[in-house]
Amino acid sequence: MKRKIFVLVSILVVATMLLTACGGRSAANVSGTVTLWHAWKENEIASLNDVIAAFQAKYPNVQVDVLYVPFDDLRGKFETSVATGEGPTVLIGAADWGPAFYDAALIADISEDIDQDLLDTINPAALGAVQYKGALIGLPQTLKGVVMFRNRSIVPNPAATFDELVANAQAATRGDVYGAYLEYGFFFAAGHLNGVGGMLMTPEGDPAFLENGGAEWVALIQRFPEAGPVTNYTDDDVNLFKAGQVGIIIDGTWNTAALAEAIGPDNLAIDPWPAPLSGYVQTENIYLSANATGADREASLAFIEFFLSPEAQALLADPTKAAHIPAISGVEISDRLMQETVAAFAGGAPFPVIPEMGAYWDPMNNMLKLVMDEGADPATALQDAFNSVTAKIAEIRGGQ
Repeated sequence: MKRKIFVLVSILVVATMLLTACGGRSAANVSGTVTLWHAWKENEIASLNDVIAAFQAKYPNVQVDVLYVPFDDLRGKFETSVATGEGPTVLIGAADWGPAFYDAALIADISEDIDQDLLDTINPAALGAVQYKGALIGLPQTLKGVVMFRNRSIVPNPAATFDELVANAQAATRGDVYGAYLEYGFFFAAGHLNGVGGMLMTPEGDPAFLENGGAEWVALIQRFPEAGPVTNYTDDDVNLFKAGQVGIIIDGTWNTAALAEAIGPDNLAIDPWPAPLSGYVQTENIYLSANATGADREASLAFIEFFLSPEAQALLADPTKAAHIPAISGVEISDRLMQETVAAFAGGAPFPVIPEMGAYWDPMNNMLKLVMDEGADPATALQDAFNSVTAKIAEIRGGQ
């Protein structure tokens, strides 16, 4: 009798281990159909096919149906289809679609379905893009965002602090070569507010910067000219960097390949943010449709979890195919610049994707230009920006 009990307990332990290894779902027992819609490009589709093949090798009883929809049509097609009870079970789409989809009951809250161990591997700044109104409205499946690029042939070493960046830039400035050419346009500079310990907005979207680091943030940006010329939404910094005449710039990861080609990949570096600088981390997300039910829902959740596994993220990171920057830690990456990007994003700031973010762009950028270009009083400019943002948020909410 004792032996039978021992055997039963052993079976239960093994079964529990198998369920845990499969993200809480036994692969052998998961069936159903995953219907996936996306708008990926040809090189990304090559990696997507690899991921689907690896998923089906692990979940042989699951069918995966895939539909490509042009990006300009994807959001509207998804909204219309799901609203009428149809559409896919899984969508890969833009992060800023998520809140509107959730408010319209088109996507599901998966907070009770995703294993905490998986969530713990996701870049915290990226996780912010799928946390909305207390719900987990999807998962970030790749990252992009603002980083600091350095030409190693001009500035040999990275800086640990902003003061050190200034010193390095000044030492490298000679003739027609600038050690640094820093961008202070709001999109590129807003992350520094998080870096100084501040906060742009409350979780609900109301402006918080006036009482939470705004003055320190503006004071930091006012020091940018110490490192060299500054710019606000021009290409002057990027063009001179490509010409080998600038050592350090702040720009988006989407320009990595072009910068590497211009100055040579061995000369290009992506540095961790020197304290207290930071930059916005953006995501592309994977969502579960609110219409997914039964076996199809379980299969789709298994697919979403697998998409965020080290195996799938490594396939998506293939530099010869999708070249996606992993959203999780612990992924084997062969490309040096991608490795450096992941390290830089570890010190990044979450990009707000809620509708209220639309109220911040013009007032905040105008405030920075007034301070930097016209010498306006920072306290007065911040208060004016606060008032303008507050008024614009009222308009946004009034139209909902």
